Amino acid sequence: MNQQKAIDLKYGYKSENDIHEYLETIFGKLLRSKNNPEMGEYYEFDKYNDDFFIEMKTRRIKMRQYPTLFFGKNKLIKGDEILKKNPNLRIIYLWRCNDGVVWWEHRSSPFEIANRGRTDRGCNEIDECVDIEQKYIKTIEEIK
Repeated sequence: MNQQKAIDLKYGYKSENDIHEYLETIFGKLLRSKNNPEMGEYYEFDKYNDDFFIEMKTRRIKMRQYPTLFFGKNKLIKGDEILKKNPNLRIIYLWRCNDGVVWWEHRSSPFEIANRGRTDRGCNEIDECVDIEQKYIKTIEEIK
């Protein structure tokens, strides 16, 4: 693995751990999918409980720095599968940025599928992503 990617992954895991207790004040007790043998370390969502599945991305940017935020299309597909089995769940995509946390609920607004990613870590990490305009992304304080 590229050294920068390893640094970024470590940064992301630390961020997930650092914010876990805070997220529990909003969503209730959260389990980590990587600790569930049926889900494993590479499951599409990081945290879950009886009411929510949550995917968290940590970014070294400001919340509104770019016109859109994105996540992998595979997570949208998995979210559709989960909701088909249990339509009462809510699926939330979170971005922890330098100046706060923002979120978008699964299929709650228009979005585009676009090739997004990066190439600055020594390899092509471009993939199909769900690209959401900032006007549809809310701050964590707006969660209900």
